Amino acid sequence: MTRASPPSFSRGQLLRLVASTLLAFSTACGGPLEDTSAEALVEVTQAAETSGALTITQAAKATSTSLERGQTLSATVTYKNNGTTAVTTKNIVLTSRAPGGSHANGPFYDLTPRITGRTLQPGESVTLTATRTIASTDPLGTWELYPTWEDSSSVWRDGASAAFTVATPNSGGGDTGTAGPWLSGASGVGVASGSFATWRGSAVKIAATWSDNNTAAANFWQLDSGAEFGAWQQSLDMAVGAIDSGETWAKAATGTYDARWRQSLTTLKNKWGSRPGTVYIRFAHEMNGNWYPWKVTASDATSFIAAWKRYRALQKEIFPAAKLVFNVNRESVSSGIDWRKTFPGAAYVDVMGVDYYNQYPYVADVATWNSSLLQTDGYGAPKGLAKHLEFAKSVGLPLSISEWSGNADNGDSVVWIEQMHAFFKANGGTGAGKLLYECLFNVDRDNRRWILNPNTRMPNSAARYQQLF
Repeated sequence: MTRASPPSFSRGQLLRLVASTLLAFSTACGGPLEDTSAEALVEVTQAAETSGALTITQAAKATSTSLERGQTLSATVTYKNNGTTAVTTKNIVLTSRAPGGSHANGPFYDLTPRITGRTLQPGESVTLTATRTIASTDPLGTWELYPTWEDSSSVWRDGASAAFTVATPNSGGGDTGTAGPWLSGASGVGVASGSFATWRGSAVKIAATWSDNNTAAANFWQLDSGAEFGAWQQSLDMAVGAIDSGETWAKAATGTYDARWRQSLTTLKNKWGSRPGTVYIRFAHEMNGNWYPWKVTASDATSFIAAWKRYRALQKEIFPAAKLVFNVNRESVSSGIDWRKTFPGAAYVDVMGVDYYNQYPYVADVATWNSSLLQTDGYGAPKGLAKHLEFAKSVGLPLSISEWSGNADNGDSVVWIEQMHAFFKANGGTGAGKLLYECLFNVDRDNRRWILNPNTRMPNSAARYQQLF
């Protein structure tokens, strides 16, 4: 089967799909390109071998974080015949895929030109440089770019992927060029008092706080008059731990803790009152880790789902205006199970959430950020941020990032701040697979490991955060 003209094509079959390593392209400033006619140069990456004795030899290099509609994507890939016999190619193409597409079915948006009818002798290389202008109707969000070639048997062979983001042109001021609005917020020092908003130069639209033991969840003291969030009027992300040490998900599944949960939800609703913001309840947050008493292991999965559904029924009855967040750590730790098998179903969840810190891996440069985005954990579940967003879209939910920050023990990474902002900007919005809200973890703990203001150990990151947010 021959490949149709751009923007889409069909394939006979794929002998293999190379496991993708998603790469986000960054501008030096982390924001939109100043010249909307400028080319964003991306050289397709990874010295990854493809079948048929052709090898991709072009080194990784990127000069742009993201593209806007109207800008031009330019990409380069080099193939080499490392075999001992000639290899005939029908087509060598650089193509791109919009959010939600697939390698098998597209739709595909080809860069031009392509190389046709080329035979490479042993040891011979060929370089393709191609471009495509982002159309005004192209979907917004995170796209995929990759090289592919068609052999003499009409089999298409895909190379390793790279990613780029598409946003609308920024008309100046704030984040008017985002894919959609998102709630930008924080937790910790100065958030409730307003000093954090003054420091960063923009309003905090959502705050995050914790009542993650039974006693705290029975009282929600921070919402009392005169307490930290007693006068807070914006949206609030409230972490609720679900069960304490000595309690089990098996008992929760049979209703043992229903009365306590009912009282907790009633207290939360009453103390929140008629405030205009939305309460997002992070029930059993980071349950796929091994550090909380409400951790969920392989043996807990069935009981956890049953218990979650009980809590959801109570929340819908008592505090229906609240939203329930299924919030995981970026990767599972000692759980023995793919956390996706503990997901109760979209009918029982309002927001898909992830906590995402600059560690495992630590991002100090664009290449590491790029390579991290499509990672999966040891169970095959999402680890990279783009994978978490992809899962949220697959279940029809928006994504939240209730906790994120740098890690001063590892370093002071301006790149991390820039890339997180670029990701928010490209994927912000309220629908499925959109970034609904994010909260910087500005909490003064662990020897000032995470805090950006005040008294930070990451002054360069703090300065960049002020500029971008």
